[in-house]
Amino acid sequence: MKMMSLTHTDEIKLVQDVENLRVQFPQTKELYREVCRLMFFRYGIQPTANKLYQLVRKGTMATPTQAVNSFWSELREKRRVDIEQPGLPESLREFAGEALSTLWKGALEVAKQNYQTNQFEIDGKQHTNKHELEQYKSQLKHLEERYALQQRELEHAKKQLQEDEKRRLIDSQLLATQKETVVTLQNEKATLETSLKSMSHEYTAKIHKLHAAMKLADDRYKKLESKSVMELDRERQRVYKLESEIAELKKALLKEHAATKSQTAKNQKLVNELRENISLIKGQLKDSQRQQLVASNKLKQIERKKPLLK
Repeated sequence: MKMMSLTHTDEIKLVQDVENLRVQFPQTKELYREVCRLMFFRYGIQPTANKLYQLVRKGTMATPTQAVNSFWSELREKRRVDIEQPGLPESLREFAGEALSTLWKGALEVAKQNYQTNQFEIDGKQHTNKHELEQYKSQLKHLEERYALQQRELEHAKKQLQEDEKRRLIDSQLLATQKETVVTLQNEKATLETSLKSMSHEYTAKIHKLHAAMKLADDRYKKLESKSVMELDRERQRVYKLESEIAELKKALLKEHAATKSQTAKNQKLVNELRENISLIKGQLKDSQRQQLVASNKLKQIERKKPLLK
């Protein structure tokens, strides 16, 4: 028995009839069973698992295959009942039996071919899916390795950032200490300069005082020369005494001048040392500022790298 091929119009009608059956039979197995009957009895085409699945689009490929097998089994059972029905002529039973046997063999052959075709398609899809799965696994492994590498880089960057932050804090503390030291030295310098000015004023006052004393002694000496000859010896003794006093005063003046000069030299040396210390501290401050700038640049570079690791 030769099955019919559908025209475009019949194909459209078949799709519409399947949609109507979809409403009447919501169960998947029942729907496949009714579509098999529709294809065979109304449109005269053999139901295949692939065609059934294209029309119904429910369940897996095993469901339409099972539906086709059940349909042919049911048809075979009906054929057996019809042939064995009493009252039929012998020739008609033989003709019906041969026709149904031919139909059954053809349907069985088509079912086997469809099964093999479906099996080949399934094997091909499994092979393709397996290949795609291997590719996905390889991609996933690559992504996991890349993610692990990025995590390690991120941890290293975090540790480096923490170390840089510690160094920056240490540099900040050192800079603050150096600033405090500079302020202390500046205060000490101001104190020493004030003390030096005070000592200079005192030294000038003593010089003026000694000059005044010398002037007073000189005046006395001149007054003694103007006295009478009778008091010459006595005045000479007084002059000697005054000269001795003047000599002592000069010695004291020279001694005081030498001490003041020595103290001035010591103060000047101390001022020079303070200037050298201030210059050294300024150099250290510049080095610390330069180190802090380098650490800040490293920190900025690390911050720019972070969005790339995410």
